[in-house]
Amino acid sequence: MFDFLRRSEPLWGHANFNRLWTAQILSAFGSRITRTAIPIIAVSALAVSPWQAAVLSALTYAPYVIAGALGGGFVERANKTRLMVAMDLFRFAIVIAAPVAWWFNLLNFPLLCLLAALAGAASALFQNADVSILPRLVGKDHLVAANSRLQATESIAELTGPGIAGVLIDLLTAPIAMIVDAFTFIWSAFWLWKIPKADTQPVAEEQQAGPRAPLLQTLREDIVVGFLAIARCPPMRAIITATAFWYISAGFFFATLMVFLLRDLGLSPSVLGVIISVGGLSALLGSLMARRLAKAVGYGPALVLAFCISTLGLLMLIPAAAFKAWAIPFLVAQQFLGDFGIMIFTVLAVSLQQKLLPEDQLARANGFNQVVNGAGMTVSILIAGWVAETIGVSNTVMLGAGIAVLGIGPLLTRHLLSIREEPAGEVAVAA
Repeated sequence: MFDFLRRSEPLWGHANFNRLWTAQILSAFGSRITRTAIPIIAVSALAVSPWQAAVLSALTYAPYVIAGALGGGFVERANKTRLMVAMDLFRFAIVIAAPVAWWFNLLNFPLLCLLAALAGAASALFQNADVSILPRLVGKDHLVAANSRLQATESIAELTGPGIAGVLIDLLTAPIAMIVDAFTFIWSAFWLWKIPKADTQPVAEEQQAGPRAPLLQTLREDIVVGFLAIARCPPMRAIITATAFWYISAGFFFATLMVFLLRDLGLSPSVLGVIISVGGLSALLGSLMARRLAKAVGYGPALVLAFCISTLGLLMLIPAAAFKAWAIPFLVAQQFLGDFGIMIFTVLAVSLQQKLLPEDQLARANGFNQVVNGAGMTVSILIAGWVAETIGVSNTVMLGAGIAVLGIGPLLTRHLLSIREEPAGEVAVAA
């Protein structure tokens, strides 16, 4: 199961990938602190309403729509590692601004929303570049292994980060705990800068010739390229449709998460952190099991099975909201099943996209994915905030959990289920 830790594993010989991985180690941990701290500040310190909590969550994801629509071509033509360094430094400034504003008694809800939106935009560009550069760094033969290692690191951070974040927030207050996260972005930027610039020259820029088209024309062409890259690939069409339903369902959950857990259930930040850490453990198992499951049942069927497991996890929110006295066991089950399934699905789906799509279209396709998923998440969060004000937080949680089931249908297509072996690279896929 832990094959990627053996020194004989080929990725240990990829110096640039190991720099990328090292950059991720601390920043993944620190990000859990801020992700836990911001909504706690909103609910506990600023006493926001369910609608305001939903707006804050939406502003975290809404920038993905804008960055995905307008930034895909920019990421394609940029040197991706240098762009990632810039986004790390920008996020350092954004995250450190929250405790500074709190120290001077200037922190309020509008400022917190602004910081969340700016951090979301920077994260969207960073993640697009991160996914798009991986085929160049490791080659397409090692993509599943590379994605598994990166996601395993994220899972370990999910396992340990929220629990420690809850304790730090209890002891130091949420704003002070965010300082730890801010400096992890400096760590990340340092290691990314050590990846030689010449090794990450953009494919799109290398292929350009002649004068550039006007900006609006370029943006329109970038959006069309990203859309067609997905639309012409039936397996990716099925995956993005299913993922859209999952993000809509998750939007209902994230919109009301802290209000539901802290107010309706009366959990402390420490208990909350421990429950979320269960998801980190199961996600770690998922990242390690992804390749084994694909070999056991077939690559496409493994994607479908993983999505079903994740959906079952989301459905655990229904009894958690209905039977509050027994909520904690159901929340633990939700974290375990949901994160285990979605981690396997993510590793296999991202690797498949990186293998099937041309490298010079990958960032623009990622941008289109961000538009679809970000829009679904943002709209569902805002709707959930309004619904929670109308029918209550618990009922909203139950309603949102059921939406994920709709994502299973689009995956039951022969184009996806017929993929038995891991693709070796770009393949011709019939519409």
